Amino acid sequence: MKKIKVDIKHTIITHADLLAKRHEDYVGEFVTRANDELYAILAELLALHEQIETLAQRDKIIKQMRKHMRENFNIKTQSNTKTTSLVVRYVTKATRKTAHVYGRVLDIAISQGITSATLVDYIKAQGGIDRVRKAVDSAETKHEQSKREKLIQRQLIMYLEQNVTLGAVHFNEATRKNLPHASDVAFTHLLCKFNHATMQHEIVSVVYPTSTLEAQALGAHLTMLEVASQSEDHTKFYALCKELGMNMDILHRCMYSNNMATVEDAIKVVQAINATKLRRPPSSQPKLKLAA
Repeated sequence: MKKIKVDIKHTIITHADLLAKRHEDYVGEFVTRANDELYAILAELLALHEQIETLAQRDKIIKQMRKHMRENFNIKTQSNTKTTSLVVRYVTKATRKTAHVYGRVLDIAISQGITSATLVDYIKAQGGIDRVRKAVDSAETKHEQSKREKLIQRQLIMYLEQNVTLGAVHFNEATRKNLPHASDVAFTHLLCKFNHATMQHEIVSVVYPTSTLEAQALGAHLTMLEVASQSEDHTKFYALCKELGMNMDILHRCMYSNNMATVEDAIKVVQAINATKLRRPPSSQPKLKLAA
């Protein structure tokens, strides 16, 4: 009896291709169509919200909707619930989590001037509901992170102003009288070089004061402190230096030059900065022009 050879590779590929086509049909027939229908419903929800917000009896209608949900579906809402969330829960009877997602999308659209007439196109252009929500959540996270960074930099500035100085600088009379200052810059920015003949540092330039440059310098100093406070754990210290592109020997020299001989000293500095309480500048302080 003659044996029939079966091309296993061809059989598997053929099966995979047929399955891929089946999935493509499923996405086209069910997923895409379902998304389109959901976007249309959200647009109708936004239209309902717009209608409610323009009515003179707005508060009475909202009160009636809350009562209806509570008595008929045991859905309780708070008096300060947003109208968007209220409309979503009333229509969909969805869980708090789902209602929050849909309501969040509507709130984002409203904040960006999107109306019910253009909501569907807006959601599609953004790549779907999740991307609309995550894009804004990501922006808000970055905003909060920026606020935290500015706060810790302000604390660092106050700490440095109160800290023991590392040395003194002597300018010539013309330079001293004309040092540039600005209200959004706390320090004078100088460029120095080391004179090997005199074994002293010499100031070669006074840099134009910019808040951007100062923020970068303060950020670099905070990064140095963060890594220095981990220097006792050699494995973690090496990994952090490698991740941040920092030279371990230079970082140790930076620690010593800032009066931090040990990791305990670095930790104390970090703790002192975090404990620094911000104060408002005196109202009598002369106002300076912004540098940048």
